[in-house]
Amino acid sequence: MIESIQYGKERIEFELKYSNRKSVGVKILPDSSVVVVAPLEISLDRTKELLLKKASWIIRQKSFFLQFEPTIFDYEVKSGYSIYYLGRQYKFLVEKSYKEEVSYKGNLFLVSTRSKDRARDFFLEWLKTKAVNKISEIAKPIIKKFSERFEAPKSIYFQDMPTRWGSCTVKNKLIFNPKLVHTPKRCIEYVVMHELCHIVHKHHDQNFFDLLTVMMPDWERRKAKLDSFA
Repeated sequence: MIESIQYGKERIEFELKYSNRKSVGVKILPDSSVVVVAPLEISLDRTKELLLKKASWIIRQKSFFLQFEPTIFDYEVKSGYSIYYLGRQYKFLVEKSYKEEVSYKGNLFLVSTRSKDRARDFFLEWLKTKAVNKISEIAKPIIKKFSERFEAPKSIYFQDMPTRWGSCTVKNKLIFNPKLVHTPKRCIEYVVMHELCHIVHKHHDQNFFDLLTVMMPDWERRKAKLDSFA
């Protein structure tokens, strides 16, 4: 059944389910919907009373999901145009050359191609390979830290995802969006730790955020920085 509570100016709708559990549980799903599972013997009024005590946390987590979407990084690979790489802005310099390569120095990406018409495709191909290598390099010490306390996968995978920076499957396969390479190193570390914590707690409940805070105490600041790229 669908119920709701009023918290200040915020109206929080939730799906209410009952089970043999001893306490009220709250889950915020990726679509930002709220599911509440309550003991069979508890009254609706008491359930709502308990939810009001968690209302600020619920609103915060709903906001979390609404913001956790990557930017659509769309750009022209032409001289004078720019791109973000590891949080820094680089300008393009495109030139015709018999030797096709991408190099960077200071705040400049030099894209050399036989035809300027294929500069974008050539650069994106180079960037995707670079992203896999760079994100893997950044993820390695984060995974090592996590594996000191919990079992962690030895490999990570990459996939273009229109609405997510990363994912942890039910079989604990870690998948990351190559577009993370546009964001700062600290943000990449946060996404990696976030997905690692899903190995222990699949849902974004209080246990998940408690673990994330233990493993990365400044995760909220890192996420705020990541949100500036979304």
